Amino acid sequence: MAAAFSIVAGSAHADTGAPSLHREAVDVAAYPWSSIGKLFNEAGGACTGVIVAHDKILTAAHCIYNARTRRFLPPSSLHFMVGYRSGRAGLHARVASYEIGAGYDAVRWFETMDADWAILTLTDALPNDIAPLRLRSAASPSGTRAFIAGYPQDRAHLMTADMDCELSGADEGRLFHTCRGIGGYSGAPILVGNSDGEVEVAGIHVATMRGGKRMVAVPAQSIANEPKLRLVAQAEMPFGSGRFK
Repeated sequence: MAAAFSIVAGSAHADTGAPSLHREAVDVAAYPWSSIGKLFNEAGGACTGVIVAHDKILTAAHCIYNARTRRFLPPSSLHFMVGYRSGRAGLHARVASYEIGAGYDAVRWFETMDADWAILTLTDALPNDIAPLRLRSAASPSGTRAFIAGYPQDRAHLMTADMDCELSGADEGRLFHTCRGIGGYSGAPILVGNSDGEVEVAGIHVATMRGGKRMVAVPAQSIANEPKLRLVAQAEMPFGSGRFK
């Protein structure tokens, strides 16, 4: 598989033109965008994360890894901003601890990409009026309409979304999609609708194929099935209490 295409971890590579065409600014106070935030770290990096329980944030594992020191960052250095726009946030949450995908190795990133995810546990639960998004329990077929939202590097202080994309298949623990993910979108949720009109997380974006024409995510099912984290996939908190129109 490595010979078939070239991937850049963390969506660091993007085309010079096309990837920006379908992204539009969204209202960070409106569902489901209000369930997505910006993750800063004190090493100078930034990614996107999605709220999956009132005290848990899902993001990419490489977002909390410091390539210079070859160590994962301490939880105390992570800052999650809810409702972030133009340098201001509605809420600033701190991280108490985190779990990363079993077998993930940042040095062997390509071989362990399917475990490139992390669940961050916050020091304090978020307010009840913030609706966590449910991890999708079953795989969606290729062609399912999808969308992505996050904080791209070229518009770092503004959440944007690509509403014109779809899932394009899965292989070896990787979910492929056509959403235009670029730097800063690492950890951003790939969202799909369900029959009740709620929004669910089908996966999290972790990489962009060179050329920007095929994107790679970790499927939600592989995250939800981790024994330590099954509570995240259960409705022990009010998931999806909003409706997307």
